[in-house]
Amino acid sequence: MADLKLSVLSPDRRVINEVTAAEVTLTTSEGQIQILPGHAPMVSTLDAGGFRYTPTQGDRITGAISWGFVEVYQNLVTVSAQTVEMRDEINLDRAKAAQKKAEEMLNSPNIDESSFRKYQLKLQRSLIRQQIANKDFSF
Repeated sequence: MADLKLSVLSPDRRVINEVTAAEVTLTTSEGQIQILPGHAPMVSTLDAGGFRYTPTQGDRITGAISWGFVEVYQNLVTVSAQTVEMRDEINLDRAKAAQKKAEEMLNSPNIDESSFRKYQLKLQRSLIRQQIANKDFSF
């Protein structure tokens, strides 16, 4: 069976360009999915979470996605994400600072509903980034 071809794009760069992969795992709005060669065509929304892929030659590679979309069609997997950070790109100090700020804002007595949701998502993203950077994120 043929291998997958994986591309990961964000608005400011092409993170991965048609890398040959044996599998791809992503966090969708419906939960985690693993895409293997021969996967049925699909389009899905992505939630904040980790992703990983295994190149046909090499070790697993992981990163973090804030949100976006994935399309699978004829062994081509295309991820379009608002933000993408590969494990080695994550600034752990910045992620910890984002967590602290989000927690402070969430504990503010005057926070409105819209801001509350915004800072919940910021907190979630900062925690995911820290887990991936520390290699604590499991699939």
